[in-house]
Amino acid sequence: MHHRPAVEIKNLRYAYPDGTVALRGVDLLIEEGESVGIVGPNGAGKSTLLLHLNGILAGEGEVRIFGLPVEKKNLREIRRRVGLVFQDPDDQLFSPTVFDDVAFGPINMGLSREEVVVAVSRALEEVGIGGMEKRSAYHLSYGQKKRAAIATVLSMNPDLLVLDEPSSNLDPRARNEFSELLQSMRITKILVTHDLPFVFENCERVLVMSGGRIVADGDSFEVLSNETLLAEHGLELPYGFYPSPRGKASEARNREMES
Repeated sequence: MHHRPAVEIKNLRYAYPDGTVALRGVDLLIEEGESVGIVGPNGAGKSTLLLHLNGILAGEGEVRIFGLPVEKKNLREIRRRVGLVFQDPDDQLFSPTVFDDVAFGPINMGLSREEVVVAVSRALEEVGIGGMEKRSAYHLSYGQKKRAAIATVLSMNPDLLVLDEPSSNLDPRARNEFSELLQSMRITKILVTHDLPFVFENCERVLVMSGGRIVADGDSFEVLSNETLLAEHGLELPYGFYPSPRGKASEARNREMES
């Protein structure tokens, strides 16, 4: 059976009400199972693009998620299938307990009480904070909050996970653990971030956005080792980080040897 692409975007254009043009004709195809990083300077249109994937914003052009057009009548189904995780976990966690936050989606989907409990504990286990149902998000560490925020969308069993600046504000250890968590998740993923090493660790494919367009799209090593391209769009690799074409496994081994 021919599977439908996870994301299909044709000539997407969007201008904010104040006239600021954010997207100037974006075409994008993401196959199911891919991990794709989107990088680019501030104001490139990255976050605007993300908000079209589950219909928070609607511009001109065509956006389909697993073959479904993103339009009013499909929004409920699309929002179940697209798990959007915001940069700041506090935007996602607002209930008295972690359980209530993670149960919010499944309850809205009409699951029974028993099914909700199962969905919540499964999602928390998946992100490595099982058993924290009764805690208040207020008392979690920042890294745990990031995990809880992912759990709030995983509890709805999405097919696509979209993360905005997933590594921001994480200390090095939490960042590594978070990276391992993402790599263990066999689900289509889109990461938008300024953290180029994080993209390299987690994505096979990288898109560069600039001025509301996709200006480069390719294998993560090819894109991230192209210093001219990066410099042209205000991106730079951190000092001492060089992407290696040897594959991710050898890179992980190098990290282990260093630590």
